[in-house]
Amino acid sequence: MNPLELVVKTLYSFNEKELTTQILLAFGKRAENFQQYNDVAKIFFEIKDFPNAIEYGENSLKLAVKPEEKYITAKNLINVYNQNNYPEKALTQIEKCKKLTPNDPELLFEETVTYSQLGQVDKAHKLLLNLSQRKDLPEEIEKKVNHNLSGHYFRKDDLPKAFEHFLIETEKVAYKGIQIELSKWNGIIQPNQTLVIDANCGAGDEVMHIRFMKNLKELGIRPIWATTRKQLADVFNHNGYESVCVWDKPEYPKGSCWIYALALPYYLNLSVQDLGRQPYLQPLPEKEEKYSYLQKDPKYKIGMFWNSGSGYEQAHFRSVDFTDLYDIINDEKYSLYSLQMSDNPVPQSCKSQIKEFHSKDREFADTFSIINQMDLVITSCTSIAHIAAAQGKEVCVFVPIMEYYAWTTSTGKCWWYGDNVHMFKQKKPRNWNKPLQELKEFLNGRGV
Repeated sequence: MNPLELVVKTLYSFNEKELTTQILLAFGKRAENFQQYNDVAKIFFEIKDFPNAIEYGENSLKLAVKPEEKYITAKNLINVYNQNNYPEKALTQIEKCKKLTPNDPELLFEETVTYSQLGQVDKAHKLLLNLSQRKDLPEEIEKKVNHNLSGHYFRKDDLPKAFEHFLIETEKVAYKGIQIELSKWNGIIQPNQTLVIDANCGAGDEVMHIRFMKNLKELGIRPIWATTRKQLADVFNHNGYESVCVWDKPEYPKGSCWIYALALPYYLNLSVQDLGRQPYLQPLPEKEEKYSYLQKDPKYKIGMFWNSGSGYEQAHFRSVDFTDLYDIINDEKYSLYSLQMSDNPVPQSCKSQIKEFHSKDREFADTFSIINQMDLVITSCTSIAHIAAAQGKEVCVFVPIMEYYAWTTSTGKCWWYGDNVHMFKQKKPRNWNKPLQELKEFLNGRGV
């Protein structure tokens, strides 16, 4: 590790992200040759600053002289192009690299990702199948291939097969370096057994999967939901789903087993028809009283969420430009409410037209109740969509090309929720024009 990389990664580990970027940019401005540009590009990529990784990677490619330098730099750029949602640029470099190494499994896997991001899912699936039949795949590529094959089966509504592929890698990554003292459940039903469901996943995933507590109870099992989000546990308990916060260090009955929350549909052998399409969560009464004043607003109330600030490294895939959305829903017959957190506030020029509930300390229980007061929620693909959908609220979801499996279906209907969910799927990378136009047509006549 060179000194620059050591210093930058150390600062980044201290959460000094702004200072980290400033130092790298200072060195980048003084870069003169291939190696210097390449070093800066590599570090930007490792700290997941993909736009800067692209800029310095492209500069290093221009300065590359040796064939091996050109090839490795082009391959690196393919990866970062895909990470930053520029599949068309990735495809250009893939075609060049394949002329030199047409059977490189790493290159061929990136090609499947590229076609998926371009919306050419059948082509991506065919390439994945070809890769899966090879006997010489490196272990890491084999894992990724198996994982990505799940998308094909989700699109075919084959839930058992989809989760079989999905969980191969997902669960391993989720529990890397994590030890759980309880024995892992083997899927065998034992009446009166206590099963601890470990919610080592996103908040939206928790909201999606808490419903399966009912399935377990019907089998005679006592399920306990274990979460790190105390406010979610409060909401779940209110709705009859026994839940605990792991930070409270709960004690479980002797002989209890555990299971990964996202694995429940697989172990329960559920089909899409078994998911249930009725509302299954309601807000806490005290929060309902806190936000009951919103009922006095006589206008059609729209809650809006457009940009994820959760720290998710690929949030840019699913974020919608505020101005584009605002232009569609800025109408005097609507009352607009921002559901964003404080790290993504409403632009200053629009603050007088939109009511904000911004607070870094806003609890999930508050979000449930605020949403429950809305007539409609319009949101990108985040936990907001799942909270609204699980309560039976009418919700419009902007679905990126590389959609999360909850929004993947053969029919255009969301199997995980009822007809209260309306999906507006992206057609081109980085471009939400078509979904926004569809939303505009959907809103026609509402709120009159």
